[in-house]
Amino acid sequence: MQIPIDEILDFHKKRTNCHIKSLNYFAGLLGYHFPKHDYDKLINPVMIGYAYYNYAKYHHNCKITPQYMDAFDKAHAEHHSTQPHHLEHYADIREISHDTLIEMVCDWHSANFEQTNITHEDDFESVMKFFETKIANLDWTDTQRKTIIETINFLEQHTDRQQLYKIWADVI
Repeated sequence: MQIPIDEILDFHKKRTNCHIKSLNYFAGLLGYHFPKHDYDKLINPVMIGYAYYNYAKYHHNCKITPQYMDAFDKAHAEHHSTQPHHLEHYADIREISHDTLIEMVCDWHSANFEQTNITHEDDFESVMKFFETKIANLDWTDTQRKTIIETINFLEQHTDRQQLYKIWADVI
């Protein structure tokens, strides 16, 4: 079945906006707002790379072709290397500013909520488990490590899951 590109792009925009709103829900709990978060996912070539991938995650009858998987891999690498809220942006993670670190942790929370509760694909039942398993052993400064752990704990204690489900209602 051929799915119209407009349908795929419309879904991608909705899903990306849900992710951004979710991230900013978490950021708001901390007194922050990141209006430019993931803006590159809404412009080509990054948009088209992510669009098919995200559509396929939600629509299991849609199989992503190797061509579109390759486009996603390239878009994902570009996004992660050019956006400061991703570790791959840095030669030295000790250079990550406090505000960017907050955005990064909020991004982890938004992604974890989506992957755990909506697409059911996440291997980590919590952001803390993700941190401990995947990146706690990186060369963080003591201040960064403290900020990450305190932020994760604060967000886990103050999250209203019903509010998050409302944010994601456009795609579920």
